Amino acid sequence: MTVGPPRTTTDGIYRALRERICLLEIEPGSRLTEQALAAEFGVSRTPIRQVLDQLEHERLVMQRPGAGTSVATIDTKEVRDVWAVRLKIAELIGDFVRLPASTVVIAELEDLRADLADVRHSGDVQALGRLYNRYHAAVLQVISNETLRRIHDQLYHQTSRVWLQFLPEMDLGAEIDVTAEEVEQTIEAMRGRSGAELARVRAMHLRMLLTRFNDHVARPIG
Repeated sequence: MTVGPPRTTTDGIYRALRERICLLEIEPGSRLTEQALAAEFGVSRTPIRQVLDQLEHERLVMQRPGAGTSVATIDTKEVRDVWAVRLKIAELIGDFVRLPASTVVIAELEDLRADLADVRHSGDVQALGRLYNRYHAAVLQVISNETLRRIHDQLYHQTSRVWLQFLPEMDLGAEIDVTAEEVEQTIEAMRGRSGAELARVRAMHLRMLLTRFNDHVARPIG
């Protein structure tokens, strides 16, 4: 597993809070206070303020004068707009990747594939979310264009909460099967030299996931 930055650095705190928000460990609408977060992470309020500003820029939290900071709610229209851009970016990935992938990236994906068996046994929805976050991080490592990588990462985290929100209503076993298939196809694409194949896999599974979402909402997302 890729080791992230220490939690007490600004980037480490940002990543920790972003993951909690995207895994719905902190629910939409929940209040976040600088004082409580500073105490938890053992830092001053200045880096916490920087982290909250960054999360607001990425539309994961809302800061209002006099009302404080709260986790952003999930807006269906905004998700539709972001999802449309994510599909286009998935199609572009093939032009900006370094393949074949390193042995480190392939090993991480193979470990992830094995860990899916544990999630199937436990039925832990958040554990599946964490595994998919790892999958996303592995894909980021082969994108050679920094701007594309940053946008791809930001848009992923703007929409990842939707999947976690609907997972309890969906067939978890089927979702694990689809995830395992996506990981397997990604491993094969990354072992080759065709960026177009990796882009095809990513775009295909994004469209499939969108279809499954729309089966669970009255108003389609896309």
